[in-house]
Amino acid sequence: MPDQRLVIERLLLVIDAQDWAALPGLFTETARYERPGYAPLHGRAAIDHFYREVRIVAGGAHRLYGCVSGTYEVCCWGEFTGVSRTGEPLSELFCDWFEIETDGGLIVSRRTFFYRPAI
Repeated sequence: MPDQRLVIERLLLVIDAQDWAALPGLFTETARYERPGYAPLHGRAAIDHFYREVRIVAGGAHRLYGCVSGTYEVCCWGEFTGVSRTGEPLSELFCDWFEIETDGGLIVSRRTFFYRPAI
C-alpha cells in the first residue's frame, strides 16, 4: 500500500508547480472532486479542466500542517497562499478528505473544505 501522505504531498506539489500534464495521472479515471462553490467534478478530464481553466488561482503554494490516515482514507489540513488570476492575494486555511486506492495509490475522491466561503 502506498504511503498516503506522500500521495497527497505529490498532488499538492503538482498543483503548486502547475504541472497540468502530470495532474490527471494522480486520479482514477472516475475520480470525484467536491469543492465549495463549484459543482462536483467527475472524472480526470473534469478535474484537469477545472485546474487549467476554472480555478481562480494564478499561482501559489500549499503548506501542510497535519495529516491522518486510515486504510484507504486520509485527511490533511494546512494553508494555501498565493495570488488570484486578477492579482488579488490569497491566503486560505483548508482541510481535504481523500479516498485513495490501496493498490495503485491513485486518488478516488477528494473533498475540500475552507473555513469560510473562499477560493
